[in-house]
Amino acid sequence: MIKDLLSEYEVDFVGLQETMKKSYSDKFFRKIDPMKKFIWHWLASDGKSGGILCGININKFDVGNVVEGQFSLVMTAVDKKTQKSLTLAIVYGPAHNDKKDQFLTEISNICGSSKSPLLIGGDFNILRYSSEKNKKFAGNKISDLFNWVINTHELREVDLIGGRYTWSNNQQDPILEKLDRILISEDWEAEFPLTNLRKIPRELLDHNPLLLCTDQEKVKKSKAFCFETSWLK
Repeated sequence: MIKDLLSEYEVDFVGLQETMKKSYSDKFFRKIDPMKKFIWHWLASDGKSGGILCGININKFDVGNVVEGQFSLVMTAVDKKTQKSLTLAIVYGPAHNDKKDQFLTEISNICGSSKSPLLIGGDFNILRYSSEKNKKFAGNKISDLFNWVINTHELREVDLIGGRYTWSNNQQDPILEKLDRILISEDWEAEFPLTNLRKIPRELLDHNPLLLCTDQEKVKKSKAFCFETSWLK
């Protein structure tokens, strides 16, 4: 499934969360990236909990600094064509409230240290508003703190196209929540003003994959037009 998604959408950057893996073999990467288009970095899981895997297209980007946090993996990428630097952060928020303060502090530190257009995406495991759950939900301290971090660092959440929720518990009367999101800085939005985000249908997972597009104009090679005289017959 991962191999097909990378190929179908011509992905330049991919982030996977809750991998539940400590390490990866060359055989694993040959299965999902047979053409070796990506350089891969990962954050090991804690037992069978958590884990992050990031890949970036080395045909398009040079990878600079890679910082491993407790809940995040932050990569600095330089566009080979424009020589502009970007900061790409993949996060996986803790499921339990006792570590959410540490998680939000880590996000705040990422924002404070970034010197280039910043994108933060992943499974935050935090609801911002009551509308992000199909069952009754009242805002709490964690929601307030999350919104405070977003507002303080002047981040913008990219609107989701294709549905309100990104996670389901897959029961007959399901609980639906928006746990996955993309946050961008002001200078990211200035660099890529047409950035958009859409939800891809779930196949094997309880989360929907999210596809972020900057809508940068692609250079298309013109194709010769051929006409067969036999078509007239």
